[in-house]
Amino acid sequence: MAAFEYCSLNYLNQWLSHDRAYCQVFSEGNKTEKLNMLKRAADFYKVARNLPKKFDEGQKLERYEPVLEIIESVDKNDFNEDPLLKIREIEGKISKKYGNRSVLSLTTKFLWLKIKQPILIYDSQARIALNVPNGDLEKYYDKWRVSFGDRKNEIIKACSELPKMHLYTIDNEVGTQEYIKSLVGNSWFHERVFDIYLWNEGKKP
Repeated sequence: MAAFEYCSLNYLNQWLSHDRAYCQVFSEGNKTEKLNMLKRAADFYKVARNLPKKFDEGQKLERYEPVLEIIESVDKNDFNEDPLLKIREIEGKISKKYGNRSVLSLTTKFLWLKIKQPILIYDSQARIALNVPNGDLEKYYDKWRVSFGDRKNEIIKACSELPKMHLYTIDNEVGTQEYIKSLVGNSWFHERVFDIYLWNEGKKP
């Protein structure tokens, strides 16, 4: 397969097996369901280590309860004016609750699961692929968008072929041809396919 054919199918399967459920719970779940979802998402995205239990369970709180309270305090409209400034604000609040640890990556991942666009996921492998200094969110966004723009048409083309592959997905009961067709035209889906591409590029030796 060409790179974006692989990456598009990869993200489709990730959506069907993980992100779809996380996003649905953020949208419709109660507090208990959302806390359980954050546990699963933190494990899947490998960010749990950045949030030591002594700062939530050790304080007689539910696991990730401080994170959920902060993430739930914002909505999509809060990111209209200056999304980077707002991300930094949320990052700072979460970091303060967890011993001033580095939480930029997990902040963007959890925010994306709640509101999707205009959030771009900040990931260490993607940062390496883009040759951006650690922690430089502004440069990361700039280089991500330029690089995505250069490949956008290739990504859209690869995504348009996904409905034909519905029988080969990880869950073809949910991932019917009609469902996939309605999904893969979304610009946020194209962006996440590009995330997969960057992640693979960044892990190359």
